[in-house]
Amino acid sequence: MGTEYTRRLLCTTIIAFAGYSGVIHAEEMGNAISKGRETFITSCSLCHGDSATGDGMFASMLTVATSDLTQLSKNNNGVFPFKEVYLTIDGRDQIKQHGPRHMPIWGDHFHSSSWFSVSEEHADTLVRGKLFELMFYLESIQEK
Repeated sequence: MGTEYTRRLLCTTIIAFAGYSGVIHAEEMGNAISKGRETFITSCSLCHGDSATGDGMFASMLTVATSDLTQLSKNNNGVFPFKEVYLTIDGRDQIKQHGPRHMPIWGDHFHSSSWFSVSEEHADTLVRGKLFELMFYLESIQEK
């Protein structure tokens, strides 16, 4: 997890921002989606299931029903709720008045993980890149 990984993740962050503004090549987007799927499988599938439909191994043990992440656009008038999903997954800006949080704060987890060792200044950029990859993957699996 050295300089090459850090460089690739920074590039992915830039690609993610460019992609959301419509200036991205299909191959680069495919790479971001693929990395997002890897993150999903390692970080989210225990609860949401490999297919993201809410049937993960831990789903039956939770007190709150696990969301079917393939229905996010359908449940939002056909538009993927990018900002809301991003903020929910990141979780670092959760407002306590909104009640208890039912899933891990992945922003903190990714920030403190040993998958990179960079300055604090660059750590948030890398976390955002990882979250954007995850968001692009989730957007790619939406059922119409």
